[in-house]
Amino acid sequence: MTTTNTPSSSLQLTLSSPQKKPQPIPWTHQETLNLIRAYQEKWYSLKRGPLRGTQWEEVAVVVAARCGYDYNHPSKTALQCRHKMEKLRQRHRSEKHRLIATSSAASSRSWQYFRLMDDLERGPLPISARAIPHEYNNYSNGERGKNHQNQSGRSRSIHNILHQKPSVVDDDDDEEEEEGAMATELTAELRSFAESIIGLENMKMEMMKETERFRLEMENKRMRMILESQWRIIDSIGRVFGSS
Repeated sequence: MTTTNTPSSSLQLTLSSPQKKPQPIPWTHQETLNLIRAYQEKWYSLKRGPLRGTQWEEVAVVVAARCGYDYNHPSKTALQCRHKMEKLRQRHRSEKHRLIATSSAASSRSWQYFRLMDDLERGPLPISARAIPHEYNNYSNGERGKNHQNQSGRSRSIHNILHQKPSVVDDDDDEEEEEGAMATELTAELRSFAESIIGLENMKMEMMKETERFRLEMENKRMRMILESQWRIIDSIGRVFGSS
């Protein structure tokens, strides 16, 4: 007896046949850095509370946006971001225990994400007290060195002015002029230092606005991809059953 293969029977065989599960794409260094930063921002905004499903979706969108991916590029899902952060936190605890057991700083330097994860677990600090690791910031070496020299120079100038001992003179007018010059110099240094802090705050606000814009763009692209996939599935099912 000859068996005729119909479109419906072919569809049933295709649906019943097991498919090989695709292997996950490994995390790149840039993806891992952006994941830690995006999770840190979301976690701190929730007062260090647990993230829900939609919040992990937001983290995944931010990671894809900061990596410069478009909707055609395979980006990490919310579940992959969650599992990756769990592995990073487990590795950080392990490295921290090893550091305590060996009493050596070499253990923390053996893992490249130790400092970022240590800052994450330690909690948010005031902006003026945050130290950005030089291997992770987005500035060039020239800009970073120039900013460091300017800040160090200002700090040394303020320190020297505050601890400078006035020379003993007989003329009261000269002493008053010297004190006035010192006060003027101190005021100028403090004003310059305050302007630097304000500049850093403005730069941070601009970065936050840019991140939010990227997040909205990626969310719109993700929704378009979901709608297009659903329409393709519906169209394929309609063609198969229509032909049968």
